[in-house]
Amino acid sequence: MKPLKMYVLVRRDLDVTYRCVQGGHAISKFALDHYDKLKEWNNNTIVYLGVPNEYVLNLWVSKLEDKEKIYSCFIEPDLGDKITSIACVDTGEIFKSLRIV
Repeated sequence: MKPLKMYVLVRRDLDVTYRCVQGGHAISKFALDHYDKLKEWNNNTIVYLGVPNEYVLNLWVSKLEDKEKIYSCFIEPDLGDKITSIACVDTGEIFKSLRIV
């Protein structure tokens, strides 16, 4: 089996610095929501991937749900409670179409 990595999907329509912050929030949310899965990942590789905007990020939520993946979303209060990032511990096949931020 491939090693688990932390995949962080962030919106490319956000400022670069803000992307990093929002991705960090998603990782923290994942840690709170899925502690056991976090231990499996064991603080190994983190991969930041970009999506164009919130609409596409929401499409990824549906895709992750359909594939029964374990993930967490971060909703940013300062941006009108919009989703800004997703964290998912996985082997990564599902994310092959995305590019690194």
